[in-house]
Amino acid sequence: MISRANKMVSSLLAILLLTATFIVATTAFSIQPVATSYPRPLHPGGFSLPPMVEDLIPIATSKIITDCDSQPEDVTLQKDLLLVRPPDMESLWEWYAYTKRQTDSDPSWGRIWPTALSLARFTLQSLHLSGQEESKISDLDFISKLNEQERSLAKHASKALQTTSHIIELGCGLGLAGLSFALSAATESPNIKRTITFLEREPYALHCVMASAAINKLTTAPISSDKEEVVGSSTPPLITVRSSIDDWTSADQNISYKDLQLDSLDYDNKQTLILASDILYEPSSMDSLATKLRKLLHPNDGGYVLITDPEKERTSGCRRALVKSVKEIGGQVAILPMPQPTNNGIAMTNRAMMVESDVDIDGNLAKTVLIVVHFNGA
Repeated sequence: MISRANKMVSSLLAILLLTATFIVATTAFSIQPVATSYPRPLHPGGFSLPPMVEDLIPIATSKIITDCDSQPEDVTLQKDLLLVRPPDMESLWEWYAYTKRQTDSDPSWGRIWPTALSLARFTLQSLHLSGQEESKISDLDFISKLNEQERSLAKHASKALQTTSHIIELGCGLGLAGLSFALSAATESPNIKRTITFLEREPYALHCVMASAAINKLTTAPISSDKEEVVGSSTPPLITVRSSIDDWTSADQNISYKDLQLDSLDYDNKQTLILASDILYEPSSMDSLATKLRKLLHPNDGGYVLITDPEKERTSGCRRALVKSVKEIGGQVAILPMPQPTNNGIAMTNRAMMVESDVDIDGNLAKTVLIVVHFNGA
């Protein structure tokens, strides 16, 4: 009997030991999450949709905080953006060829351009200053180095970013600047309800933008005067993302302010502000672009436009032609050099994260300029 009891005890102890070992092993495994590797494949591509990946893009820049009682402090600002995009422009072009869509196809929308990164960093810095004294806006990396007229225009544009209810990204491509703005605005200025509207002539680009909005947990909605048409939300959202096909060279698809259906929505203000990057390609189209910018802004209140462009123009003469066209229809314009990115916009620090798209198509670290346009109201 004793022998049998000892065997039973031994068996129970063995079972307990195995159970404890299993619990420890599974617990240890459960507290070590598997890191997601980016870019992550989403769709291999087919006749109706090009190949897609999900990528993690860190938008980071630095901010110097000064205090009369302490030494200046270099603070890193960062937003991590999940972005749905084609794997690369080559894969996208091969898909266009495979599906016989080469006619008038332009795979450039599938790339993250350095100018978009530069614009995203500027908006991140500007939003971080929300609620602070206007003089603090001069702390932005480059504004303090400008002449008085340029500084005034840049400061007012930066202030407008903090307060404007309706943001439009024109020629948005993958929508990096507008999506980054949306994520930043949700945390940096949570008291302002906003719409972010993406305009682009390429429907597959808008597919990526709206998919990116969804995986970043942003509310999406159609462009409509109906206040109830918000997808997946029973309460009014802080940020609403919308999109539309748009082509300012086309009479049929040229979106203007009235087409955005903003006046019928219940928002804190009717102000509009336009973001754009790498949209200057043909000097002959700058008259149309200048007119487009004015017609997208509120007809009575006017507004600001922020365009980032490569320091070395894609086509010589575009910026000069745009300045001339803007001034001819009553606008103000200034062209400001942006800081050259080092380590994802953070100069000389080990905390920085250089991203691949900081390198332009010529293989060099990109340099950009910021074009600030302002139109007064009617």
